[in-house]
Amino acid sequence: MKHEHSVQVATRIALIRVQRDYAEMVKSDAFSLRELFNPDDFNLSDYCRQYNPHPQTEELVDVVKEFGERFSIWLPNARHYVTSALFLFPDADFQRATALVKNLATDYYLNDTMGREIYKYLSKEQQREARELIARITSLDEELQTIPEAQGVELANVEMLSEIRDISPLPWFMEFLKLYLYHIEVTHRDNSAAALGYMPTVEEYISMRKHTSGMPHIISLAEYSDNKFLNWNWLAEVKLDAHLRRIHRAVALFGCLTNDLFSFEKEVIDRNADPNLVMAVAMNNPEMSFTEIIHYAASIVKNVLTDFLALTDRIHSRIQSLPASEETDTITTHMGTLEKIVQASWMWQVYTKRYKREQSIWTETRLHEVGKPVSLS
Repeated sequence: MKHEHSVQVATRIALIRVQRDYAEMVKSDAFSLRELFNPDDFNLSDYCRQYNPHPQTEELVDVVKEFGERFSIWLPNARHYVTSALFLFPDADFQRATALVKNLATDYYLNDTMGREIYKYLSKEQQREARELIARITSLDEELQTIPEAQGVELANVEMLSEIRDISPLPWFMEFLKLYLYHIEVTHRDNSAAALGYMPTVEEYISMRKHTSGMPHIISLAEYSDNKFLNWNWLAEVKLDAHLRRIHRAVALFGCLTNDLFSFEKEVIDRNADPNLVMAVAMNNPEMSFTEIIHYAASIVKNVLTDFLALTDRIHSRIQSLPASEETDTITTHMGTLEKIVQASWMWQVYTKRYKREQSIWTETRLHEVGKPVSLS
């Protein structure tokens, strides 16, 4: 009990310090996330310049709105977040894109009603109901059977998963389902340091955040969106499997850790949440100034992006040395999709209104500094 109390006190001290320093900084100074993330001789904006979201975005949003309303999971801000699927997978055909947007709609509904930022604010009864709901969802197998009294979100989840399963190889689907359900399991509970009973190191936090973000199952969906599924036996034979697992990790971390900085104000400042990269750095480095904390957190993202770019070159070079085949075509397509996911992770967060505010320490999320929105046509 004494240890738990000390964790709560240390966390609270770090939160108060960050919020106090933020309040001073937001009055005048601002950081450019793009400049903070850019490795040497690399420009994130230029890298993303040719990127465009899904050409059928408006039609797909209308389809998923009907889906969300049918199962009572369409939240007032839903339009701002479901478009993320259409940024992540701009080349998916309409059928696959529909399932992908339904996946994001279901996942974001759970996140915004009982996710890691929200859970601690639920009543004891609501927390009990949330635990029971998540337990039912995470016990699903390939049959995707629900109980007769299943809630709307459970029915929506099963409909979405069934659409994905029915046009995919079963071995791939089972691996995807494992990643997706693990994400649901670890995300919808209190992941604060006080609830954990210890203060995670920055490395421990990053490992946890990778799964709470859902990025591993998002990366798995890259194969589904392309309708081209990786042959891991062949990848091992040509010694590409380890490189590909490393680049999957880099893509996942770029997506979730950039989001931690974009959503820092919403999570840490507005909701007093500490499961955030900025807070993980602050809690583990009490001697750092707020500016140093921001630069340290951003440098982690920068290193991830540097690793991604180096691995991309390495894998493409290896592919070019191999004879043309169905497998090389699949991995080439997959690499292109991974690059689009990295581009989308930046473009969507700059575009979406989910993180915009009148006052922000990020130039990219200040409402009065937002330029012309990314075209959705």
